[in-house]
Amino acid sequence: PRGIPSMRITSGIYKGRVLSVPKTDLIRPTQDRVREALFSIIQVEVPGADFLDLFAGTGAVGLEALSRGAKSATFVEAEGRHLTHLKKNLGNVRANVIRADVYRWIASYSGPGFSIGFADPPYALGEDRGYETVLGTLAARNVIRPDGLFIAEMTAHQLSEDPPGWELLRDRTYGKTRLVIWRRKAAE
Repeated sequence: PRGIPSMRITSGIYKGRVLSVPKTDLIRPTQDRVREALFSIIQVEVPGADFLDLFAGTGAVGLEALSRGAKSATFVEAEGRHLTHLKKNLGNVRANVIRADVYRWIASYSGPGFSIGFADPPYALGEDRGYETVLGTLAARNVIRPDGLFIAEMTAHQLSEDPPGWELLRDRTYGKTRLVIWRRKAAE
């Protein structure tokens, strides 16, 4: 959106890297302060993690994870214009970038599970689809491995869900933004 201040990686080996952000209302990058809050909550989980950034947009969250010691990052984004900025932001950083509809991609996923997943869909889409079905699919397809984390960024007023097989760890609001963090329960 118009008037977005420059965005930067807030910590780690890429600290200070300025991120390219498209001049459009179709993307709402996770604000620096929300990213800092998120990573202060999950900091012990990030080193060595396989990080999944869904609805990746500029890639700010996944790049922040890599900067803070994640072993790998996979970015899933459907919009071509956003991918251009994502690839520019990654520069020479090695990462897996996938152009796909997130819902279809997770429904057909067959690879190894990720230790941390993050989703920041357009707010209207997140409100419309909710997270219970998404969390069910993430577990059924082993997109997020047992004991792994899934983080959703949503509007402050969206209801949090308590899906089976997941434990709600944190639910925090930062202005108009809300972060909800679940841990996938280990197989019984």
